[in-house]
Amino acid sequence: MYRPIKYLIPMAATLGVWGLATPAAAQPAPDGLTDEELAQIAEGEAIEIFDERPDKPFDRDTEVRLTGEQLAARGATDLATALALLPDVTVRDAGRGGFNIDIRGARKGAVSILIDGVLVTDPYYGTFDVSTIPVTDIVQIRVSTTPQSPIDGPGGPGGVIEVLTRDAIGEQIVIARLTGDTLPTFGITGTARAALAKHLALRISASGQAGARDLELPANATVGEARRAATGAGRLEYRKGNRRIVVDGFLDDRHYIAPPSDTTRSSILMIDRETSARASAKADDSIGTLQLQGQYWVHYLHRRSRQFVDPQFLDQVAKENLFSIRSGGRLLATRPFKKDFRWVTSTVIDHEKALVFDENDRYVRGDTTMIELAVAGQYERKRLRLDAAAGLAMPFGVGADPWPEGKLVGKFKPRPTTEITATTGYKGRVPSLRERFDAMTGNERLGPEKAFHAELRAVEQRDRIRLEAAPYYRRTHGTIRISPDPLTPTLINLGSLDIYGVDLQGRGLVHSMLEVGGSYNYVKARSVDGTDDPLDRLPHHRFDAWTRLILNDRYSALVRTRYFGESRDKGMTVGGYTLVEANLTAQLSKEYLAVLRVDDALDVRPETRVGYHSAGRVISIVLQGAWQ
Repeated sequence: MYRPIKYLIPMAATLGVWGLATPAAAQPAPDGLTDEELAQIAEGEAIEIFDERPDKPFDRDTEVRLTGEQLAARGATDLATALALLPDVTVRDAGRGGFNIDIRGARKGAVSILIDGVLVTDPYYGTFDVSTIPVTDIVQIRVSTTPQSPIDGPGGPGGVIEVLTRDAIGEQIVIARLTGDTLPTFGITGTARAALAKHLALRISASGQAGARDLELPANATVGEARRAATGAGRLEYRKGNRRIVVDGFLDDRHYIAPPSDTTRSSILMIDRETSARASAKADDSIGTLQLQGQYWVHYLHRRSRQFVDPQFLDQVAKENLFSIRSGGRLLATRPFKKDFRWVTSTVIDHEKALVFDENDRYVRGDTTMIELAVAGQYERKRLRLDAAAGLAMPFGVGADPWPEGKLVGKFKPRPTTEITATTGYKGRVPSLRERFDAMTGNERLGPEKAFHAELRAVEQRDRIRLEAAPYYRRTHGTIRISPDPLTPTLINLGSLDIYGVDLQGRGLVHSMLEVGGSYNYVKARSVDGTDDPLDRLPHHRFDAWTRLILNDRYSALVRTRYFGESRDKGMTVGGYTLVEANLTAQLSKEYLAVLRVDDALDVRPETRVGYHSAGRVISIVLQGAWQ
């Protein structure tokens, strides 16, 4: 029924036409690269990030939060554990296994995840399991707590996570990593790249993971997690002057048991098989000062889910066999004019469809198409920069009318050490196919979520200290959540919600051997009818404090304490809790790195949602080698 190969034909045709284009005129190289154009990874190699070059076609307002070097030193094993290091991003376990992310209460499809500029969301569930990206591929993680620009297409009203991975062009390199923990879990990851010709290079990566954790059930019973996963990715890159063509491929196959409630008897969900595949192509070229960029992508998902009432998996009560495909593309053109101005225009088309069978071979089918036309203008001179974008989101197959979108960002540096950024935007998203067609909770009458956002961010950066404050306000309409009525557990659109709060962060080098830092995050959600806490699993208060001891160039240690305030989940209160974690990093030699990490060192085992507790104390070790 679904033939992914047919989606690759337009991709090949696009690359062929692009390759026949007239060579672009050479442009002068920049005098130098700033820290935002270079990322230092664990082995000390400096890699140019093409998507963040000084003359990139579209400059997102995401900020660098973590580099590959920092991820290696902290013992992060994948994108999920990397994002958990950020104070204003919440990584939480998903009901069907895996991990999802929240930003200030925005979740599901409200937070966009871009991998090298391509939106990667599950074609059916509208989410992305961030645990599927191996850390050896990651060079930079960039974050914006404000809405996605209309230039990037539909969706993303709650924020943007942008991940930049290793280019294929560059010095030959091999990175291998072994991981293990006390759950127990074992994993291996490897990345390698090599030149195939003068302007052509290949990067490949693979990872495997196996887990044998015993998941707790009521009455002191357990069930084995039976987790296994295999992931492979590749990048073929051609670069000559201003012309660049990149083809990416990704394949992931896994099997696991979703953690069941450990306090209430419930069915046990087995993800019998989950296969996801992605392919994308990006081409950049210039004609004089006109810059052009084209993208095409296709994402495929097959998931077979089975539910049992017994831990021996003898009594099956439900089955779901899901096939879904998401495909689309973007065309972007931009050109500077006069001295300080630039215009940008883009067209994005995204289509997704799904077919879901149950245990009796009854099926539901759905599809959605989104088109966004957008224009933007940029002005930058000395200490002032302005970015304005406007778009029109046009849904098809949802039963919603088109709506306007926009984003305005102003940055001003009153002095060299201070930067003030004001952002406002209006963005929306359509409900995912699961939210509309799921047999248990789906609602075909769901409308889109829309959000107005305003944020003021001030940053003071000096040699030894960095302070940051970001008060914000967001009004949403149509937020999708489960109905509070237990007799009708279907998804509904909420009315208008007011969400407001502040993010505070700071760090300082108090001594050449000692660095300290911390953060505080406050968020409050309230419906216009006066109802408090309409969003589940949204604690009002969160803070963390950390201390890093730098013994010398080879050894360092970090201790971090995190607090999560109480929240509401399904009408019940989830208590607050405090976690302590630590890691010791040793650069054993130029090629070898070792990290010892302890999560939940005090073995608190907090209840993260009603009836679900975390694994408790976990000790893990990471061994990494890098060879050029």
